[in-house]
Amino acid sequence: MILRRIAHAVKQQQWTSVLIELVILILGVFLGFQVSDWANERANRSAEIRHLEEIAEDLRADAAIFDQIRSSAEMRISGIDYILGETRGVNRPMRLVTPNGDAFDTPTGPPVAAADRTKLLSRVNLLRSTKGNRTGFEALLGAGGMQKIRDRQISRQLQVYYAQLDDMNELTDIVRQLRAGGVAIGHTLGLSAFGEMDADRLIPIVRGSTAYSAYLRTSREWAAIYLGTVNQQQQRALQLLADIDAYLGKRAK
Repeated sequence: MILRRIAHAVKQQQWTSVLIELVILILGVFLGFQVSDWANERANRSAEIRHLEEIAEDLRADAAIFDQIRSSAEMRISGIDYILGETRGVNRPMRLVTPNGDAFDTPTGPPVAAADRTKLLSRVNLLRSTKGNRTGFEALLGAGGMQKIRDRQISRQLQVYYAQLDDMNELTDIVRQLRAGGVAIGHTLGLSAFGEMDADRLIPIVRGSTAYSAYLRTSREWAAIYLGTVNQQQQRALQLLADIDAYLGKRAK
């Protein structure tokens, strides 16, 4: 319609009308692009908020699971400390330094109550772990990747968090392999992985096995490393969660 009016005005040499029609045409095209850009921007921001909300839920779940993992590691350490203290009088080192220079404090863990002295094997062989909750992060990657997150700090934190979570999972595999080897040694001594046995019977068995005692000491060292890694990862989760909540709060205003 507007092009026909322009053509008619040109034929009639109505240059003012031609100019007006051209201005209307150009303005319409410009406004059309602006509306389209605005709609795309709004859709992108809505998607960003949705992805961050999903990731925040995953982080809350991770933080809760890390508490359970910490409790398990501390119980493993205290159980091993109890057995080693009764068998070899091993002094518990307060700090463990890995070959790559990372240092971890070794906690004592909760004391072994008298009622739990029959459950020492369960303590030393129990391993809680998590692969992490990745639903929100994987949805973000599947929807186009990290460029959907406008805040560069949060984007970087997300990449670091999930990369470190992968490293923690590799550490979990190492601890699992160690436990499998220790349980196999225990089988040769008549010990099941989670069987109940009075400490007065268990201690002489462990005292007579240098291999099983070495397994316990090594397991304790890895438990300390694992516990330190979990603590660091939980701190990352809580910091990232706080930053996401603050960012979403600003976006909502």
